[in-house]
Amino acid sequence: MDTAGIDADELKVFLQEADEQIQLLDEDIIRMEREPDDTEILQEIFRAAHTLKGSSSMLGFQQMAGLTHAMEDTLDKVRSGNLAVSSALVDALLQGLDALKVLKENLASGDESELDIAPLVAALHAVAEPDGEAASVDIATSSIQAVVAADPAVTERLEAAIAKGLNAYIVRLAIAPGTDWAAVRCMQAVNELAPLGEVLCSVPSQEEIEQEKVGSQMELVMVTGEAGDTIRAAVSSVEDIKAVEVEPWRAGGEAGSAVASLPADERTADEGPSGEDAEQRVIDLGSGACGKTQREQLEMAAHKIETQQTIRIDIDRLDALMNMVGELVIDRTRVVQISKALQARYRDDDMVDALAGTSDHIAKIVGELNDGMMQVRMLQVRMLPIGTLFNKFPRLVRDLSHNSGKEVEFVTEGGDTEIDRSVIEKIKDPLVHLLRNALDHGVESPETRKAAGKPAQALVRLSAHHEQGNIIITLEDDGKGIDPTVIRQAAVKKGVVTTEVADRLSDAEAIDLIFEAGMSTKEEVTEVSGRGVGMDVVRRSIAEVNGLVKIDTKVGVGTTFTLQLPLTLATFRGLLVESGGAVFAIPLSYVQETGRLESSFIETIIDAEVVNREGGVLPLLRLSAFSQMESENGRHGREDFMVIVQAGDKPVAVAVDALRAQQEIVVKTLGAYIGQTEGIAGASILGDGQVVLILDVASLLKAAMQGSRSAQEPERRAS
Repeated sequence: MDTAGIDADELKVFLQEADEQIQLLDEDIIRMEREPDDTEILQEIFRAAHTLKGSSSMLGFQQMAGLTHAMEDTLDKVRSGNLAVSSALVDALLQGLDALKVLKENLASGDESELDIAPLVAALHAVAEPDGEAASVDIATSSIQAVVAADPAVTERLEAAIAKGLNAYIVRLAIAPGTDWAAVRCMQAVNELAPLGEVLCSVPSQEEIEQEKVGSQMELVMVTGEAGDTIRAAVSSVEDIKAVEVEPWRAGGEAGSAVASLPADERTADEGPSGEDAEQRVIDLGSGACGKTQREQLEMAAHKIETQQTIRIDIDRLDALMNMVGELVIDRTRVVQISKALQARYRDDDMVDALAGTSDHIAKIVGELNDGMMQVRMLQVRMLPIGTLFNKFPRLVRDLSHNSGKEVEFVTEGGDTEIDRSVIEKIKDPLVHLLRNALDHGVESPETRKAAGKPAQALVRLSAHHEQGNIIITLEDDGKGIDPTVIRQAAVKKGVVTTEVADRLSDAEAIDLIFEAGMSTKEEVTEVSGRGVGMDVVRRSIAEVNGLVKIDTKVGVGTTFTLQLPLTLATFRGLLVESGGAVFAIPLSYVQETGRLESSFIETIIDAEVVNREGGVLPLLRLSAFSQMESENGRHGREDFMVIVQAGDKPVAVAVDALRAQQEIVVKTLGAYIGQTEGIAGASILGDGQVVLILDVASLLKAAMQGSRSAQEPERRAS
């Protein structure tokens, strides 16, 4: 598609709005299939398609405009009751939606589109089964000419405008009969025309509109420098406007031939406003409008239009500002420290005292600036409802279940639970893998379920809630569950573990093997699974955000995956520890307890160190060995303390030199120059400027468990 001549900022706004409308369509079309009698869902779909059609046509993207126009025509037949919601209809709409996604991506990349929309449009027309042309809306001619003639002031202004070379038009419009918003629609029509020129008079008049003395028709006279098509497009974009007619005004009060006269449902693909404008024309007054008179609702609408003031800002720009504020916080701490040092050295110096006062003021201002930016970042950008992610999955579940011939009821709960935007981006792929595996491995065919005494339709539930400063996401299905015996056999066959090691594993440990790379129980490779990639990605991705994943399963009953995730990646509460002269931060969500590491606690079992304490034996991991740092007195000389951490079923004792304080940690990425570092999730800077490395606890535990497993091999060979 040709984007030449289109302003870069204008294109960026269009792509953002298009993405919002496409996502809305993706969610609501699936909802429409489940709830075909819900008229609000249908109206929302229709409005999104109309908005996308208008904004794309305004910028000249005719492929997108033509396809959305065909979708709009089909949806209108559903809305009018002439077409029932069916699986074939939903399939055609979703195919069109997939094409819209491709067209949008082509626009974003600047590539030429080779997509042929003709078959998609034909499929939409075929499923709609056209039943003839839509009935036109008759607009009766009123006495607008008489109103102009009766008002010398209007006539004078009209003639003066024409003498200046401006265009004069009579605009007639028909409002949907029976609507409770006729007065509001008249007001919106006038407001849409106001920026384009001057409305000289109208029938009904402004006073009559405010007094709700309106019917289903409206006429007005305006002067403008715009063309008739622009006037018609502006008015026709208002909700509930069924038909628009624009005629040039002729000298002597006669109207010329009509510039445009089309029912709103038959508008061509190159009509309509931008998506942003179209969104503003639908006024949601909320539950407070219930029981209000039309007059009161009109006043509420006018007030809402006046008070709604928002601004869009690029996320990257806001993050850049946040990073600069973070640098100010570090410099503020340094300035305060220098000021205190100078005061201690020069107690009676006036300039030093002045510096101290200025330093305190800067510290206060920077602190307030930092707090304000954190609120903006967390509330306006960083924190999003998890529903923005959950809403993408009904389409995935529908496609997978239809392709596999399985019947699945997909339920989501807790969509309003808020979580950091960065966490949402990180866990999208893991949740996709889990859903695909649930439908491919977990859910049985209808015949198998009936034979087992289960309903033919399986239940897959995805839910989220807050718990102790974390967000808990659960994915459960009532499928066949995970058989540990099958996992052991598959692990041995794939070479993940030996037969001897597999026999020693508990059921929980055997099931945990599904997260190993190359592990799969599928005999045949399919489009969904069987390659042994996916579940290892799940654990690795969850670990990257300092999260945990647990499995609870029962053969024949079902499986539940539980993901424990931090609310935000920007900050977390951590425990500071020392090892080998360096300071590390351990997220408190992993810490079970801390204590002294007595030498009497340490034992060696088959070359692997363990801590033998009350409650059991724990693998011991020396942080200095993992980080390859030595303390002043040798590698292990000062490891007098231990931190017991747990990221799975088994805890691990981590030996450290010293325990420091708990502290709020502001996360800094290591950057592309350093890249991914095993065992390190990021870094932070303390108030005194000291750099702290954030430990990747999952990597620590994986290293400890691998050491424990490899220690079993000599025993196997000896036996």
